[in-house]
Amino acid sequence: MSDPGQDQAQPRRSYQSPLREERAVETRARIATAARDLFASQGFAETTVAMIAKRAKVATPTVYATFGSKAAIVGEIVGGLEAEADRDRWGARIQAEPDPLLKLGLYAAFLRQLYANGRDVWAAAINAASDPAVVELQNHGEREAKAWLVPIIDSLADANALAEGLTRDEAVDRAWLLSALELFFRCTRGLGWTDDQYENWLAEILGQQLTRHG
Repeated sequence: MSDPGQDQAQPRRSYQSPLREERAVETRARIATAARDLFASQGFAETTVAMIAKRAKVATPTVYATFGSKAAIVGEIVGGLEAEADRDRWGARIQAEPDPLLKLGLYAAFLRQLYANGRDVWAAAINAASDPAVVELQNHGEREAKAWLVPIIDSLADANALAEGLTRDEAVDRAWLLSALELFFRCTRGLGWTDDQYENWLAEILGQQLTRHG
């Protein structure tokens, strides 16, 4: 006589194929690369999800299933740019530098690398500034930029290096304004400056505006 327990359905084990996971990662990266190329050449508004799918050689529903929206793809690309720029390593270097002007110089060097390496993506985002999804991403990015500046300004204030009468909040606001992506393009595209010129100018103006040594 068989054991009644053997007749009961056994629970299925949760199992995910490593190969399937690898393919999903590869597909995600291919979609992001295709989108970046199209945003740069066609513009954000003109690029459709169907165009991205065709360039990535996947079905359109796959793009939606993977990201959900164009804005999410932009977020993925921006995250990749920050990783390429080695944001965490730069943050550690900036915090470890005791000299106020050299600290701000390192910050300017980081922004130059971040903006220059992703010039095509940043330009597409600026050109699509009226798109609600892009506006949401820009607002998020601006909040992140301010939050990233706080420990830098705090370290200057703790070293008694801030300009006389300048509060920490005011210093963060000034640094945030001068760090605007739009200023990078005004300098490099509008004025025809090199990336080196932009970096040197930003380091100089930050020192003048924020520190008693500037």
